[in-house]
Amino acid sequence: MTLLSPAERSYLRDSLNSTPIIRPDSRSPHQFRPIEAKTSFLASSNGSARIRLIDGSECIVSVKAKVVDLSTVANNSLIEVDIDVDSFRDDSNFVTNLKFHILNSLNKIPDINKVLKLTTKYGYKLFIDVIVTTHHSSYPLTLISLATYLALKTTRLPKLISEVNDEEIAEQPTFSDDWAQATLIEELLDTKFQPPILLTLGIIGNNIIFDPSIEEEQIIDNSLIMGVYNGKVITPINTVTSSSSEQTKGINSIVLIKAIELGNKYGGMVVNALDTLIEQDIDDENIF
Repeated sequence: MTLLSPAERSYLRDSLNSTPIIRPDSRSPHQFRPIEAKTSFLASSNGSARIRLIDGSECIVSVKAKVVDLSTVANNSLIEVDIDVDSFRDDSNFVTNLKFHILNSLNKIPDINKVLKLTTKYGYKLFIDVIVTTHHSSYPLTLISLATYLALKTTRLPKLISEVNDEEIAEQPTFSDDWAQATLIEELLDTKFQPPILLTLGIIGNNIIFDPSIEEEQIIDNSLIMGVYNGKVITPINTVTSSSSEQTKGINSIVLIKAIELGNKYGGMVVNALDTLIEQDIDDENIF
């Protein structure tokens, strides 16, 4: 990480606190950094995605489905998330908080347990493994969330061919060997499948910027984590202290309301862009 000098910090803060907002990379306040993405590239996974930022930071997500006995599943939780961030211990507060935010957002998907339930006794459990490599960029939660969205949207589950009502049957479920018959999660739901995404917003005075860069994180007053589902902001809305930020201030209610309005306005556009990316990836095997 490149630390800014006092003069650079002062100049950047004045630029971000101005009207209109002037960002160092010329982005508009709601604009994300350019990304490169690829889906369904891991042959051993039910779903996978990779996202690279323009600064070289990369996130790889693998989704694997395993058949489990529902009676052995703690708290009815059929989704498990594991995150590995370069240069951070797995049990560090940084990684633990990332896991909490991702898992908490995924547990808000309606009817996900109903879809993952196979029979009376068995169901799928999704193991989501996340690797963030070359982490020299900003807080990676949004990067992880977007990659997880792409991986889940392209996750395919094998077709069940055995009896659904297996209360009197001792054998485990059996599945079709034909991968072409595997179904997307969306095909098993009655509604469109759009997992929640998490957006990181930076607050400087009364101004708000989306997807702050590592330089911007060094001078913002606060970072806001906002979930978006079905094009609308969902609870909870959390603040997070960036490792590169030297000071954190409170958020007044006017700025918070403005942030929610911006999330409602632009969150759906982010989801639509991700869905378009998936469609392009299906049409063209390599979109890099």
